[in-house]
Amino acid sequence: MNRVELLRSLVDTSGLGLEIGPGFNPLFPKSEGWNIETLDHASAEDLRRKYAGAPGVDLDRLEPVDHVSTGASVLQAVGERGRFRFVVASHVIEHTTDLVGFLKDCEALLEAGGVLALAVPDKRFCFDALRPLASTGQVLQAHLEGRVRHTPGQLFDEVAYNVLRGDALAWGADAPGELRFFRALDDARQLFEQSQRSDAYHDIHAWQFTPSSFRLMVNDLHAIGAIGLREQRFVDGLGAEFMISLSRQGTGPDVDRLTLARRLVLEQQAVQP
Repeated sequence: MNRVELLRSLVDTSGLGLEIGPGFNPLFPKSEGWNIETLDHASAEDLRRKYAGAPGVDLDRLEPVDHVSTGASVLQAVGERGRFRFVVASHVIEHTTDLVGFLKDCEALLEAGGVLALAVPDKRFCFDALRPLASTGQVLQAHLEGRVRHTPGQLFDEVAYNVLRGDALAWGADAPGELRFFRALDDARQLFEQSQRSDAYHDIHAWQFTPSSFRLMVNDLHAIGAIGLREQRFVDGLGAEFMISLSRQGTGPDVDRLTLARRLVLEQQAVQP
């Protein structure tokens, strides 16, 4: 089973679905007959212009976009609660300005037995490798502020501390090559200062996770009543990403909070220098 088939297996595809951020590589192509609507940050025409000439991009895979966010929340962009049997987002949640708000919106869009499926980058095996883990308190703070732009401090970290392994942006657990910064520290300073004077949106990885840190965060957000979704199924061992499905009927992780907290420490220690 390849990664696309695995992600599809996490949801019940017998009803209407929503794919968030499919861009030029949809998991559920309409051209293949999937009963799916899509939400993206731009229309198909704008995406075609954005990716024209980009290496490795097959513009023929770009499909009509049903809902365009243009700064609106996911729920505002779609505009109808309880519409979908499933919602799927691959490598989207780490970009969100308000992660809790994103999860709450997805919950609101799901019908009673609906499922949210996520593919999430494992920070140990991508350019986030040397950055600290996102905490539950940090994502709660972003939600409290109703954040719609990444903060100047987050932008600084994105530029100052992202790394390559060799020339790769993502890699496997045993990949060769040394870690190295690929942006100048002064670039981070300039962006930090410029972002304080501008409302321009910058797309970054705002949140970094290992498998256990993400599971712990979701567990704790549910436990304190911040979200109604809970872990239903978790899939690890996929290299530079992991997958998780969430639902109102989920029973949560199969281990306690302390075990997850201990595991996340061990996971970070596994990062190669």
